[in-house]
Amino acid sequence: MRQTRLHRSVAAWLGSAGLALLASVSSRADDARHIFWEVKGAHNTVYLLGSVHLLKAGESTLPPPIMQAYRRSSTLVMELNLNDAGVDSLLGAGTEAALLPEGETLSEVLGPDLNARLLAHAQRLGLPSESLARFQPWFAAMALEQTTLAQAGYEAGAGVDMQLTQDATADHKPIVALETMGEQMGFFSHLTRDAQRQFLRSTLKDLDSAASDTAAVVRAWERGDVRELERLFREESADAPQLMRLLTTDRNRKWLPRIDALLGDDHDDMVIVGAMHLIGDDGLVALLKRQGYEPVQH
Repeated sequence: MRQTRLHRSVAAWLGSAGLALLASVSSRADDARHIFWEVKGAHNTVYLLGSVHLLKAGESTLPPPIMQAYRRSSTLVMELNLNDAGVDSLLGAGTEAALLPEGETLSEVLGPDLNARLLAHAQRLGLPSESLARFQPWFAAMALEQTTLAQAGYEAGAGVDMQLTQDATADHKPIVALETMGEQMGFFSHLTRDAQRQFLRSTLKDLDSAASDTAAVVRAWERGDVRELERLFREESADAPQLMRLLTTDRNRKWLPRIDALLGDDHDDMVIVGAMHLIGDDGLVALLKRQGYEPVQH
């Protein structure tokens, strides 16, 4: 799995700018397995849903088991509360975290060769070079990736997160955020310049193969194929271990006490996070098993 799949996840978090999965869930059989678990607490059930952050409009009907669990849940717990993560957030602290220090430009940070490659891709995608000039390399990578996906028809607005946010808003269900927009932007802005440049290089290298790279992940997600997703995740981790640890393992461990606390509630809750957070030895499902819970995949 290429690093670009990771970018898609962040693109969905930011809602405009990047472990994510793109799928046409309407093609799935209703009796198929899903990237979806239920965990029993003493007096309640917590549902863990591996999110598809971006979908094509018209191909975004969620499977019945997921919607049934949504209806049984009193609260949604999500990476972000997307009702609070709109344009105002991006124009506030989030954007500031993505900017270069005053007096620096992206072209200077990248150097002539990498900057020339960036400009060539930006021109091909119709992105004005001046729109990227003040941003850090990681944000330029996200912008290129998101633009590529948008031109292929993928939208955060059609994704699982936004669909369930809209449902919860209409149903007056509380939404609890695991993180803020500023925290998510900070994961990347705190990377070293060398790491950011490498991140951009990988993005540029893989832009042309984004669709074929995504296809393998799509098929595994549609089948609820945990083993295949884990295999793909191991490939990605090998390509960028520091970044993957920062974006998945470290966050999983930070979220675990919150989920453990939910399992002490007297009402059901639904936790919606990127699917890659649920799989593997350091995924939330495995971490909960180590604490004595028995997650069941549906």
